[in-house]
Amino acid sequence: MVFSGLSALVIEGVTGEGEVIRVSARTRDDPVPCPACGTRTARVHGFHGRVLADVPVDGRQIVASVRVRRLVCPVLDCPRQTFREQVPGVVERYQRRTNRLTSQLDSVVQELAGRAGSRLCRVLACAISRSTALRMLMRQVVTPPLRVSRVLGVYDFALKRQHRYATVIIDAETGERIDVLPDRTAQTLTTWLREHPGAQYRKPQLKSERR
Repeated sequence: MVFSGLSALVIEGVTGEGEVIRVSARTRDDPVPCPACGTRTARVHGFHGRVLADVPVDGRQIVASVRVRRLVCPVLDCPRQTFREQVPGVVERYQRRTNRLTSQLDSVVQELAGRAGSRLCRVLACAISRSTALRMLMRQVVTPPLRVSRVLGVYDFALKRQHRYATVIIDAETGERIDVLPDRTAQTLTTWLREHPGAQYRKPQLKSERR
C-alpha cells in the first residue's frame, strides 16, 4: 500500500537512509510492444537505470532506483532495432518524478505558483526550486480553443495614435472579446476570417476603409 504508485514494478528492496527511503525495483519480464512497429518482444539487449522521486512517506523522501530493459525488436527491417522500455502509469519518458508525485506538485504550484509553492513543497519533503515550480505551472497552461461566434463586431483602435493601430474582434451578441489583430488592414481581417469560418460576416467599418 505504501508503494502503490510503483505497483507496475517489481520491488526488490527498501532501505532507510535518514531522511531518505531508497527503493530498488525493476520492470517486469513481460513482453512489450516496439514503439516503431508494435511487435511485442521480451528479448533483452541490455539494462539501464533510472532514478525516480516518488511521493514522500512519513515526511521522508522516496527515491526509487529502477532497472529497465533495452529490448531487441524481432522485425529485421524495423527502424528501431533496439529500444528502452517505458513504464506507463508510473513515469513518463525523460521524467525523474513518478506520475503521482508530479500530479501532487502540479496541484501545489497551480495554487501557489513560484516562491510560495517552492516553500510548501520543501515542508512536504518534495523540495523543488522556484524556477522548477514556475516551469511546472507553465506546462499546465492550456490555451482554450478559439471560439468564433455567429455574429462578429470588428473595431480598430490606436496603440500609438497616428503610428500604430490594431483591430479587436468581439462577439456582437455578448460583447465578449474574441481576438486582437496586429493591425487594422482589410487584408489581415480577411485572412483571419478565412482561417476561422462559421461566423456571419458583416463588412467592418474600419477607419482605413472610411478614409
